[in-house]
This record gives sequence, C-alpha cells and structure tokens, in this order.
Amino acid sequence: MFHHSYFVGRRLRVLAFAGTVALAISQPLWSASCVGPAPLEARVHSHPDADAYEALGIWFGENSKSECAAQAFQAGLKLKPNSPRLPYLLGLSLYTAGKLEESVAPLQHSVEQHPKEEKTHLLLASSLAGLGRSKEAFVEWQAALRIDSNSKMALDGIAKILLDAGDNETVIAQLTDTQLDENLTLDLATAYRRTGQFNDAARVLTEGMKTYPNSAALTSSLVSTYVKLSRFEDATRVAEQLAGRNPHDIEAQRIYLHVLVFNAENQTAVPLARKLLAQTPHDADFLYLNGVLERTAGDFTAARKHLEEAAKLNPNHYSTRYNLGYTLEQLQDNAGAKGQLQKAIELDPTEPESRFELAKVLRKLGETDAAQQQLVLYQKEVKDKSDHTIAAQKSTQAAEAARAGDKRKAAALYREAIATLPDNAGLPFQLALVLNDLNDTEGERIALEQAVKIDPNFALARYQLGILDSRSGDTGGAEQQFRLAAKASPGYVQAWIALAATLATESRIPDALQAVDSALKIDPSNSQGLELRKNLVAGQAQH
Repeated sequence: MFHHSYFVGRRLRVLAFAGTVALAISQPLWSASCVGPAPLEARVHSHPDADAYEALGIWFGENSKSECAAQAFQAGLKLKPNSPRLPYLLGLSLYTAGKLEESVAPLQHSVEQHPKEEKTHLLLASSLAGLGRSKEAFVEWQAALRIDSNSKMALDGIAKILLDAGDNETVIAQLTDTQLDENLTLDLATAYRRTGQFNDAARVLTEGMKTYPNSAALTSSLVSTYVKLSRFEDATRVAEQLAGRNPHDIEAQRIYLHVLVFNAENQTAVPLARKLLAQTPHDADFLYLNGVLERTAGDFTAARKHLEEAAKLNPNHYSTRYNLGYTLEQLQDNAGAKGQLQKAIELDPTEPESRFELAKVLRKLGETDAAQQQLVLYQKEVKDKSDHTIAAQKSTQAAEAARAGDKRKAAALYREAIATLPDNAGLPFQLALVLNDLNDTEGERIALEQAVKIDPNFALARYQLGILDSRSGDTGGAEQQFRLAAKASPGYVQAWIALAATLATESRIPDALQAVDSALKIDPSNSQGLELRKNLVAGQAQH
C-alpha cells in the first residue's frame, strides 16, 4: 500500500544516540550567515580554540543548523586534529545534513580512535548503507553487534542487507528467537512473506501490533498479508481500528481508504477519499484512489483527470496505469488506452485484468491476432491467480488446524494446497514441520526433499534435512546438507554450528573449528557456538 524509506528510518533512529547533540533531519542548504548566540560567538572570537568551536557546533546542531555545525566542528578539528570527540560530531552533523559521502571519512577516523564505541559504528553503517555500500555497512553493523549483541539497530541493518540480497532464510533464522522491535518485526514478516509463509508473517505482525498498536507500517503490512490470505474481513477490521484510534493521522486514514476501495465499500470510501485529497491535493495515492472511485461510479471525465495527475507523479504504479487505460477505453480513446494498458502489463505481467482489457482495445483497433494472444495469456494468468488463492486459503486453514492441535488435519490441508500449487517451496516445508510434530520422519523427509527440489537454495529445508540425516547416523549426508544451507545463507548461524558439530563427530577438529568460527563471526556472543568452540579447542589439545 505504501512504503517507508529504509534510509529515513535509519536516520531517525541514529539521532537517539546523539545525546546532547540532538541534530535534526536535513534542513535547506545553509545560508552564508551561521551566527550562534552572542556568548558562544564571543568565546569563539576571543578564545578560538577547539572547545569553543565544539560548543558552537553543538548549539547549531541542537537548533537544526547541521551545515553550520559541520563548519564549526571542522574549524575545531583544524585546531585540534587529534580531538577524541570532534570527528564523531563532524560525521554526525554531515550525516544529518544529508552529506553522506562526506560523513564517512570523519566517522571512520572516529571508529579508529574509539573502536569500542557502538554509536559510531552504527552511524558509520547508516552512512554506508545510505550510499549503497552494503558490504562495508554489514561489517560496521557486525562491529556494533560485537559491542552489544542485542542492538536492535544493528540487527535491523543486517536484516535489511540480507533482505535486499534475497537471503530471506537467514533473516528468519536470526530473528525467530529475537526480541523484536517495530523494525525487526517488519523485517521478519517481510522474510516470511517473500518465502510464501504468509500465515507466519500474519502471526508475527499480529504479535507486533500488541506492542505497537498505532504503527502504520505494521498495520499496512498486516493488511496486505491478510489480503494475500484472502482474509478480507480481518484486513478491514485491522485498518478500521487503526483509523479510528488515529482520526487525524493521514497514514492511518490512507491504509483504511485502500481497504475500503479494495473491498468496494464505496459509500464509505468516497467521502473519505475526497477529504484526504482536499488535505493533500498533490498526493499521487489519493489522486489514484479518487480516480478509481470516480471510474467505478461512471464519471470517466473526472477519473481521467485524477488518474493522469497520479500517473505523472508516480509513473510506475501498476493500478494507476490499468485504471487510466480502462477509463480511456470508456472515453473512446483506444490508442491512449492501449499505451496505458501496455505500460501496466510491463509493470506487472502477472495481473490478468490488464491483458483482458488490452485484448478488447486491440480488437477495436483492428489488431485481431494481437488481441487473441492477449486472451490466451489472460486465461493462463487467471488460472494461476485462482490456484494461488485456493492454496492460500488451504494454507490458512492448515495453520489454524495446527494451532488448534489437529496436526493430521493440518497435514491433509497442506497436501491439498501443494496439489493446487506444486511449485511453491514454502508449502512442503510447512507440511514437513507438521509431520515432524507427528513423528512421521519418512513423510517429513519426502516433504523437505520436495521443497529443495523446487528451491535448491532453501536453507531452512536444507538444515532440517541435515538434522534428519544426523539423527539417522548419516554424518556424511548431514555434513552435505549443512554445507548447502550455509552456502545458500552465509549468515545462517545454526547451520554453521550444526556443520561444526557434525565435523567434530568425525574427529575433523580443524574443519569444525573453521565452521564454528564462521558462526561466531556472525554472532560473537552465541552461547552454543562459544561452548562448542571451547570443547573443540580442549579436544584438540588432548590430541
């Protein structure tokens, strides 16, 4: 429905570490006059030492003049190049002013001076992440975790990088047993959603909402997840509750309006849509939603105006293009409709309605063969979408049965979902978990092998296969599966530890130490890894 910028989120959270240097988010470019309060200005002119410039810089920062603060700190550093505080303060002020590239060098210098200072690693990681330098940022997030293994900001930074790299399984493995804040809840839910585990995503988000009931981000994600699961009443309920608790919060109202439009509750949606557009007349989202409602009511002229404005502001929004194409078709502008519908298909080739409407337009334009091709694709996509919906419903019912303790019913429902959607790796994995509870080892193995056949890089399934091999005494098979899990998800700590333990049983102590060190590099305070390493070192000494 809408997305919050990862970078802005990081910037806002870093400010909490600034202490007295409460620098605000970037202001317009600093004017030529950076004038502080008279006592500080007098101190700078009468005793222009590093401490005077530091005090002036802190005042500028506290008064949202980030670039002025940076100038003051730079002046102080010229007088005292080895200052223990000024490099950090300079980096913070440059970061806050949006000058990420310039902030890196002073922050790196500060890290060199104070390698055990967590906030500096966090700020440097945020700058590097904002610059797209993910590998370097990852190192700094890890450094922060070595100082504080419970750092939510560092865990979130690492999770975001893993998610961007498509390593959803590692995020699930790392965050499943972690105490989650709002951002980590979103990270874990995102990982579950991307692996097709929508019920787990809904569970995590529902739990998060208990702590953060007014979170627009969590609500938006939960609503979208409920829609994926075809739980439309739940989606409406959650959105309506948030909007009711926050009548003046435009983002809460936005989520509610989306649900109303999706569920075709137009009588309630129309006045809300008009009200929100009047408040923010250049919001692409509200222009689009008003256009959809006008199109539905048959007011195609008004719809065209709003949808064209929305497309200019947000040209890559599938639904805006589709609805504009449909509207232009109704206004007999078939050439214009063709262009908009083709753009919609380009943006999202999996949505069938655009192909159906394009086929109608092409037929009107005399392009009969092209129209027929679109109809064939439309029929295939309709079937695919129907299969996904049925599978999601079966999966939801299976999860509910599992929670109620009826594991056999859950297994039967998962099998029905798999039969409908045989190419989804997440479904046989969920079945395997239920079969594990039923002590059906053979059935669990078959399900896990089906999951990795669909997705050979499904690290969680590989890990579970390794556990089964280990239990049956097949250490060679276990080693192979744990290696494949760690290769698919290099940050998967448990896979490295399991590999180390397996190698230890084969008396391959150097290899085992290498594996456990890989785990501890990721999670230095992991108690299981530390204990295993201690035993391995002791065993090596005995030999």
